[in-house]
Amino acid sequence: SFFSIATQELILTTVLGLAAVSGVALIFIPHWSAVLFVLPMMCVLYIDLLAVMQWAGIKINAVSYVTLTMSIGLLVDYAMHILFRFYELPGTRQEKTVAMLKTMGASILLGGTTTFLGTLPLMFSVSEIFETVFFSFFGIVTLGMGHGFILLPVLLSIFGSEDQVTCKVE
Repeated sequence: SFFSIATQELILTTVLGLAAVSGVALIFIPHWSAVLFVLPMMCVLYIDLLAVMQWAGIKINAVSYVTLTMSIGLLVDYAMHILFRFYELPGTRQEKTVAMLKTMGASILLGGTTTFLGTLPLMFSVSEIFETVFFSFFGIVTLGMGHGFILLPVLLSIFGSEDQVTCKVE
């Protein structure tokens, strides 16, 4: 039955999903060190999402299993866009962080806001399925944007790679 193997399968799916997004980061982001931000950030985000779902009283079932599996791909989006832009820019860590937030910040905020607004009507449903989906997306958007706009830029401004030549960002 589903419930006898759900926890083991969710753990396996999570590990494989985290490995996959780390591999994608290693291949597509211009600097190898991006994976050192992606993997820990995704682990923290996933644990935080599990906490949001626990707080909302959502148990592991077929719907929460699917939303948790999807969440890896949705959560990594916030971090990948930030990291990709950061590593494209020249300058010191601080210059790159400021320029990255100026150029990508509004786009990521708009994407997160529209995703949240698109799922907001589910909050008013009496169906447990829609409630599960709403709380999952609520956690994905709030945690993804919070970590992408607050934690990741701070970490990049302290530990990110930097060019020796400074640039003037307008």
